Amino acid sequence: MIEQKFNILIVEDERLVAKDISARLKQKGYDIVGIADNYETALTLFNTHLPDLVLLDINIKGDKNGIDIALQINQTRPTPFIFITAQTDAETLQKAKDTFPSAYLVKPFTTTHLAVSIDLALHNFSYQKKTTSKTELENQEEGNLYTKQDYVFIKDSNCYIKINQNDVYMIESDGNYVKIHTLEKRYLIRCTISKAILRMNKPYFVRVHRSFCVNINKITRFNEQEITVENLKVPIGRNYKEGFIKNFDLQ
Repeated sequence: MIEQKFNILIVEDERLVAKDISARLKQKGYDIVGIADNYETALTLFNTHLPDLVLLDINIKGDKNGIDIALQINQTRPTPFIFITAQTDAETLQKAKDTFPSAYLVKPFTTTHLAVSIDLALHNFSYQKKTTSKTELENQEEGNLYTKQDYVFIKDSNCYIKINQNDVYMIESDGNYVKIHTLEKRYLIRCTISKAILRMNKPYFVRVHRSFCVNINKITRFNEQEITVENLKVPIGRNYKEGFIKNFDLQ
């Protein structure tokens, strides 16, 4: 069964510090999608893995710092982020505040303090997403996903990526967003799962749970409780079981 695990990206140019933070977070049950020590690597990992939260050191290698990364995150895909830094001067603090971080942790910090800050950041961000009005959601999701024949065009940053629909192996609901899973990448767009399934109207997309739709061509095994698709175990909802089984020739 899929358990809710939060993915975290760490941006820290002191290698030992980054490894220490990673180890502490793994002990707390978080998944670390990557560690970056500069602006370019951080944004590449961010766009590839779509983390749930980013830990940002302000002073990193290169001409651009953690505050520059925060500004880009806000423009690309709003995601909670926490600044971790040894700097407490007024100028740095003001620049950091202008990016609206979820928290500001001064080194050194305890594991408990870090975990509490992350938990609050994720909780508050989730609440903000849920309070988005339905009208606003519908307006924002209209231009995120288009289909033409066998292809889907998914909005990724400021352009649309063309993907063969059969290369999509799962659509996963995430509040007011959906995650569209392919072998190459996982895309996050603002859209409801019902709207996404309606637009990608190929018969091989089957709703198996209120939060999951799978490409039936990509299933490797299943039983009465769960489906395995690309090594991920997806639960079968009680109300969807009968409709799922009807897709198979059981003679």
